[in-house]
Amino acid sequence: MKKILFLALTTSMLGMAGCQSTAPEGASPAQSSKSAPATFDLGSKKIFLSSNIKIEQKDYYSNTNKGSFTETNNRTGTTAVLIRQNGDNLLVADPDNQAGTVFVNGKSVKTSGSISGKGRTNCVKLEIEEGYKRNICSRYTYSNGIVEISEEEKDPAEDRTTKRTYKFAYDGNSCRFISFSEFSNAKNGYCDGPCLGYYGGKTKWRYTINSTSTSGNCSIR
Repeated sequence: MKKILFLALTTSMLGMAGCQSTAPEGASPAQSSKSAPATFDLGSKKIFLSSNIKIEQKDYYSNTNKGSFTETNNRTGTTAVLIRQNGDNLLVADPDNQAGTVFVNGKSVKTSGSISGKGRTNCVKLEIEEGYKRNICSRYTYSNGIVEISEEEKDPAEDRTTKRTYKFAYDGNSCRFISFSEFSNAKNGYCDGPCLGYYGGKTKWRYTINSTSTSGNCSIR
């Protein structure tokens, strides 16, 4: 009953460019297009994006010794990613990932994350050492100083699809968090030994998790 957010790829496979922007008079840095560069260019800098999130998880049980029922759990949490650039791609990486724990397209990596193509979708195959697999397809857009990254992650073990979006403003010198959202739908959750022992050996479990940001931070490193 865990939700694992995992991203993937090496620092040698990153990137991005942009499009022209204009802004109304009085626009402030990192908030509108007047101070935004025509193209998004991080160079060697990194963006650290974090958010506080509200989480609603719904667990759907069927074929249990108590019949079929739904449980709803509401909680709060945090999420964080480190964003780098190389050419026309962005790497959206888990800043806490340990070296050698993830395989990307069959190769062990030190930094894992999704690869976002500028205006196009890039897909990578991820595998944790223990054999847990998932695939992430990602793309990003840049317009009027606003970067929006969209990801779709598929976990074949739970028949789970997760869609997430990161959005932030960038003016060439500073950045501003705008929003984060994520929705997961697992059609075949893994009901382990304790789960089966409590609900019965024929138990089927599926779940959805909806996460929305309440506030966040963006910094350049």
